[in-house]
Amino acid sequence: MAVQTKSKAGEKNPKKKINWTQVCVIGFCVLIVLMCVISFSGLPNAIGNWIGGTGTTTSAVAAGNPVYVNFTMNVGDIPIMDGALPFYAGTQVNQTQYLAGSNNFTLVMYADEFNQISSGVIGLSPGEKRTVAGSGASLITSITKESVADVETAKVGDVLYLPVTYTDELGDANATAYRPAVITAINGTDLIVQYGTDTINIEMVGYIKTS
Repeated sequence: MAVQTKSKAGEKNPKKKINWTQVCVIGFCVLIVLMCVISFSGLPNAIGNWIGGTGTTTSAVAAGNPVYVNFTMNVGDIPIMDGALPFYAGTQVNQTQYLAGSNNFTLVMYADEFNQISSGVIGLSPGEKRTVAGSGASLITSITKESVADVETAKVGDVLYLPVTYTDELGDANATAYRPAVITAINGTDLIVQYGTDTINIEMVGYIKTS
């Protein structure tokens, strides 16, 4: 510990002249040190990410931002499929998407449904929700009662799963995915089902950190 000297009562310490050259040199050195600390801490990247929307932020989504979105696809007011998707906002595809569902089932999402979600998230901030159009109520087909298990208990509003053959990531050309559909009418021999979605509810969950 440095020894401190006491001045006598009433005695004033002599004034020292300020060496401005020394002050400037010391200040310059301190500035250099601070710049190095900021650079190595990654603060510029963090600020850039915050402004660009690629880090943890509450800013609205812009096209190209990597985001994580919850979705629910509906036929009328009946939800037929939900889940979560990571993607770059604004991405557009032209192929059907095959998504992992529960019980190891693969579910079918049409390209226009994915595109609606991807474009619909633009402008939303984390936690915000929006409803967009689905693939359309015109996607309807009929299924013979003989091809439906438990057809005796089937009723309008029930959700069925239509099998779809596709080529999976392992190259199996006979893999099976399932497209959810809703029974809209039942006649003497057939079930009328709608497999096109009317609306899709989306929720912007947050940004995906890419670096």
